[in-house]
Amino acid sequence: MRPIAPAEIPTGMGMGGAARPAGQRGSTDPAVLAAAVREVREEGDPIIGGLLVGGADGLVLCAESCGSQVEMLGVMAAVVAGIAGQIVAQAGVGEARTCLFEGTSGHVAVFPLHPGMVLVVFGQTEVSTGRFNLAARGVLFRLRDAIAQAADK
Repeated sequence: MRPIAPAEIPTGMGMGGAARPAGQRGSTDPAVLAAAVREVREEGDPIIGGLLVGGADGLVLCAESCGSQVEMLGVMAAVVAGIAGQIVAQAGVGEARTCLFEGTSGHVAVFPLHPGMVLVVFGQTEVSTGRFNLAARGVLFRLRDAIAQAADK
């Protein structure tokens, strides 16, 4: 399988909205985003193995404990978000809110985080899909709150 170039990423109906140029991913300061991700990660939920925030264009904005293939994961998350958005739209069930994958030893969830951004949450241990989904959504809500609070300052 060959790597997917950012230019090949589907745009339009993705979970984070249309892909935006690098300078137009919303108003979140990278330092604020990194601090918010660290804060959420330091809460120490044993179910959560790592976090990645990427732009809808596939560029990684921030990552915590995601291994060595961070750039490729960012690109794939953007592609997944675009495809999920298209599938949900074609099915006529609203806007995509989550794309969840279950592996043999963990889970991965992709969420829209902020305009032009996606959040990827990795499950560290084998737990039920329901438990992982709840833990990952908790991370999503805490991260959104942290970003909103930082923007209010």
